[in-house]
Amino acid sequence: MESVDLRHSRTVSKSSRPRSSTRGPLDEFNDPLGSADVNVSSAPFVQDAAQTGIYTGHTLTALDPLAPNELPPGMEKDLSYLLRYDLYHSLSQIDIPHPLRSEFVTPAPDEMLSSSLGKVEILLAEGHFLLAAYLCGTILTSRSVSPTDTKLIFGLFYTRLACLELSGNAVLAAQESKALEDLTSAFYYVDFDLDASAKENSQKPSVHARHIVPWPLRVLAVRLQSIGFGDPRRGIGGLYELGLEARREIMRTELTQSERQIWRDRLADLGIRSVNALIEMGDLDAARRSLHSLKIADSEAEINKSRKVLLSLMIGDLDAAKKVCEEAGMPDESILKPLISMAEGQYNDAVAEWRALLENGEENNDKALISQNLAVCLLYSGQLNEARQILESLVAANHSFGSLVFNLSTVYELCSDKAGILKTSLAESVAKQPISGHINLDRPSADFKL
Repeated sequence: MESVDLRHSRTVSKSSRPRSSTRGPLDEFNDPLGSADVNVSSAPFVQDAAQTGIYTGHTLTALDPLAPNELPPGMEKDLSYLLRYDLYHSLSQIDIPHPLRSEFVTPAPDEMLSSSLGKVEILLAEGHFLLAAYLCGTILTSRSVSPTDTKLIFGLFYTRLACLELSGNAVLAAQESKALEDLTSAFYYVDFDLDASAKENSQKPSVHARHIVPWPLRVLAVRLQSIGFGDPRRGIGGLYELGLEARREIMRTELTQSERQIWRDRLADLGIRSVNALIEMGDLDAARRSLHSLKIADSEAEINKSRKVLLSLMIGDLDAAKKVCEEAGMPDESILKPLISMAEGQYNDAVAEWRALLENGEENNDKALISQNLAVCLLYSGQLNEARQILESLVAANHSFGSLVFNLSTVYELCSDKAGILKTSLAESVAKQPISGHINLDRPSADFKL
């Protein structure tokens, strides 16, 4: 077994600065994404417990379909550094409105580990992300998890970080993610072709060594560690390093077609994430160049055109947004047309265009979002009462996504001296809505402007 002390001999991360090359693994001309058979997205979980109604904790250890099921004998990894109590922040519901608060779930002293893991899955399926994060931290520090159970520890740690981010506690997640240290270190690689003695003498991973950390955790850690260390360039460099690994794996001849497809999907996802990272850095011009240079599969062509339009609108380049729409031949009933009208300040035109979309019924999947945008345009055009009616009707129809409740709270502030009472009543209405599992139930007070 590898001792904890070996963890401190890891090499220094190479992700502290972006690569000097102007062309990287995410935008090479010889792109594996150019294959015509790229049309299937891989699922992060092997089984959706929310659909089956069976909660056994299995999905917590099934994050990565390509991860090794177990490490070879004599090559176990000691992950006790992720089981320390002082690593995890105390969580509180003080920033959550009273109607939305729920009791933290704490395992009983004699409770089986499988029962606790099942409770985590139930909380995830319901949308109680803050409660799930708390329970994951409790399980990790409860001494019921073996320090060498890498799949379970990484699964719980990933769930903890992801739930913290989803519940509006990304800063806490960023601080806790630093415990992973350098994910490119040889500590996290295992060569299944070597015996234990050879592995102990190895100073760096071989070309075919496999990473023991699930892919979703590696991708999430890149972003969170860049926030935690206050270095946005670290995130860009980390994504490019993952892109290089994805390209190497795609080119391996012994891969099955399904495994190669998963790596292609991952490489495509990294390309979009690199654009998002540049946007978060505030370098919108670089983000636009990166987005235009990406090789996109045919199945993603339409949505990528929409991304280009939205990014151009964010930059403020309306001419470029219109040009993309014209070149793409987007129909008049596209939601991008009223968005361009809003960007130009033509709110009356946007109102008519949003209404036309609702009447045509061709965007049924986005009906709630379209209705909200219509209400915003009505607000800007001085029709405050109608805007309020539309937003309240959406809440009555059990819609409560973040921008909706925030916009309705803003309308209450503009139209009433008793905005505080109305916003509290809004929080109570949201708390009574049926659980869908698609929305965070542990909503902060900031969503309601309380």
